[in-house]
Parts: sequence; C-alpha cells; structure tokens
Amino acid sequence: MSNNQIPGVPEGWEAVSFDYVSDGEHWLDKDGDPIQHTSSVRTQCKRLIIRKIVKPAKYRPFKDAGEYMPYWGKPVRLKGDAGFDSVTSTSGHAVYVNSGPARAQYTMTEAFEELTFADGTPFGVRIDE
Repeated sequence: MSNNQIPGVPEGWEAVSFDYVSDGEHWLDKDGDPIQHTSSVRTQCKRLIIRKIVKPAKYRPFKDAGEYMPYWGKPVRLKGDAGFDSVTSTSGHAVYVNSGPARAQYTMTEAFEELTFADGTPFGVRIDE
C-alpha cells in the first residue's frame, strides 16, 4: 500500500494492512495520530495498521587511514564471502587486508566497494542526515 492511496496516513508512516491489531503494531486513533497497541489481546475490530518508514542508513568510503582508525580491529570480509579477514595495516589512502595466504591492497574507495565489516555494515562512514 502507498501513502498516496490512503488518505490520513501521517507523513513518515505507511499503511501495512487492514486487520485486527496485535501487540506492538501501530494504528491510527480517532484523531488520525499513530498509536501503538500495547495489549496482548488483539483488537475486536479491524483497523488500518501502519508502520514508521525507516530509511536505510547511507555510507561513504573512509577518506583516509585516520578516519578508519576508530574501526581498527573489527573483522572484515569480501562482499558475498562467509570467511572473515583482518585489516593488517593502513597507509594514507590504502588498506591492507589478510585474505587467506595473500595480502590484498585496496584504496579506500575500492575497500568500500569490495568489503564489509563482519556484522554486514559497509566498510565506510555512516552519513547521518
């Protein structure tokens, strides 16, 4: 469902379904404001269930080795690879990674495109808007 099609859904929210509301779900009160259902009992009548729109975080490459330093020691991996590697050193705008028996070198932009941290976050700096 799209907000454009459902009148009354507040900015920053989207319609999910029209159903009985369960614990933790949000719906619109009589004034059109979001309210969270906090009872373990489902509502007795169907309501428009809505959820807050969460924009995905944006990232950019580290600009240099100094900007990367707070992340030193966090395991990294090649995108799509299950194994973990470690950053062995940095130099200006380069990152050196142990990759099995080889030692790979990346620019910060290449590392951003090729690597993620072990937890899945991009190898870069989060941009808060």
